[in-house]
Amino acid sequence: MNGTIRLEVGERELDSGLTLLAVRNPRVQTYACVVSLEVRSGDEPAEQPGLANLVGECLDEGTRQHDALELATAAERIGAAMEGNHRGGVVMCPASSQKQATALLREMVLDAEFPGREVRRVQAEVLTEIVAEDDDPRAVAGKRFRKEVYGDHPLGRPTIGTTKSVGKLRPKDLRGFHDAWFRPADGYVAAAGPEEVDKTLDRLEKAFASFRGKRVAHRPMPDVTLAPGPRDVHLPMAREQVHVFLGHVGIRRTHPDYYVLSVMDHVLGTGPGFTSRCSRRLRDEQGLCYAVSAGITASAGEEPGTFTAYIGTSPEHRQKAIDGFLDEIRRIRGEPPSAQELQDVKDYLTGSFVFALERNSNLAAYAIRARRFGLGFDFVHRYPGLVRAITVEQVREAAERHLHPDRLTVVSAGAS
Repeated sequence: MNGTIRLEVGERELDSGLTLLAVRNPRVQTYACVVSLEVRSGDEPAEQPGLANLVGECLDEGTRQHDALELATAAERIGAAMEGNHRGGVVMCPASSQKQATALLREMVLDAEFPGREVRRVQAEVLTEIVAEDDDPRAVAGKRFRKEVYGDHPLGRPTIGTTKSVGKLRPKDLRGFHDAWFRPADGYVAAAGPEEVDKTLDRLEKAFASFRGKRVAHRPMPDVTLAPGPRDVHLPMAREQVHVFLGHVGIRRTHPDYYVLSVMDHVLGTGPGFTSRCSRRLRDEQGLCYAVSAGITASAGEEPGTFTAYIGTSPEHRQKAIDGFLDEIRRIRGEPPSAQELQDVKDYLTGSFVFALERNSNLAAYAIRARRFGLGFDFVHRYPGLVRAITVEQVREAAERHLHPDRLTVVSAGAS
């Protein structure tokens, strides 16, 4: 895209409450369509973590019209790749196959049957994955960290579920969740390709006009609050390394400090390569690790994300690594970044963000994010200006408001 983006985006809301979005990308001969329905983390029963994930994993395992093999063959015949998720799914294909691909995506997402044999096979695969994660200290520490930060909030539950919860699921549970929550109201279907916007919207409307269902009341989401003080949990595992997560509740994507904090993240712990402060200090200067990161914006969504710092290190360096993070957190709260640090981050962010929009699937997802979070479809044009206007003092002030070194939760797993 040569650093310049000119997007033509169209929008149409159906009587069912489903919003259709079309992005014209005339420079390619490919097509992508994304379905993202209003399925929230709180819609999953507390005693059934992993149910929504398993529903998404099983969407392509058979529909009312085709069994799993027939569905896969139909997609392959038109050169399409399809994938389901807990909110819907995505299809990518040559532009010449967009009509058939959209119909297949609609069928997969809305007409899934969840046949017993296929559900049991996918369920076994998910259980194997959970067992593997339960033996991985990084995964163990990450799950426990989310539980400690979020408490009883739905986001504190493991998305993939547990061996106990997933092992109890039956096809009827998947059908019940799908019937209850895969509704059109407040959902989105977005497509990106070379065709004119109005033609794409017409095609989407024709494909999804029959998608009906009453608006449902979502379960209320509890508030998430900062821990009153520091917490430190270690989970012993027979490993040579120790994996450490530390942080606290973060922000929503709609928070007005989001862009300033994205700059702060790159200064502190998410800059490319090893340019961030945490990477320079903990990896390059002290040699404590290979992988290290810290940031607050990556997980920001409709619900608050987390400020999360991570390091894998040797057990004797656990406290030294934690102290290093604390020093850098306090430093960025207390003094602004240098003018050169800020300029480097601005150059990187404004120069690289276009690459995330080169694929049609990303363009479709962008249109949904822009609508869901109220960013405006001109966000890609405004983004460079938003970043360039940020000052070093704004970065420091935002860090002071949103980073809380005295209320951090620390969770580690591995060697003691």
